[in-house]
Amino acid sequence: MFRVIVVLVFLVFMYFALKREKKAVRFTIFTYFMLQSIVFLSGIFYISSTYRLYEAPVDGGFKVLNNWVVVFAFLYIVPTFLLFSYSLFKMATITFEQKWIRIGMYTVWFLLLLVASLVFLYMFVLIFYGFAP
Repeated sequence: MFRVIVVLVFLVFMYFALKREKKAVRFTIFTYFMLQSIVFLSGIFYISSTYRLYEAPVDGGFKVLNNWVVVFAFLYIVPTFLLFSYSLFKMATITFEQKWIRIGMYTVWFLLLLVASLVFLYMFVLIFYGFAP
């Protein structure tokens, strides 16, 4: 149940993050994340029940779950990284007039987004895979 709540919080967060975008862009990105979330959660439930991960795990079940979670971690994190990069870089072109300040802000924000993406990758794997063997 916690996993479903985490995905729902992410979807609500993406909805508010996309509020200033054009309607077609907002609809496309939100639909992508919605469909991806449905496939991801149904896949986790299928793998958990097929390999009986919570009772007497079948051999290879945790490896299948790990592969599933890692693939979807990248399918969540890379588009989110690109979306926030686009938003921040668009804001930097409007906010900062001097070219060298703008380039400095691009570099700082890119590094911060890169570190945040790695942290979110780690958190994603811990939430959806956990400390399984």
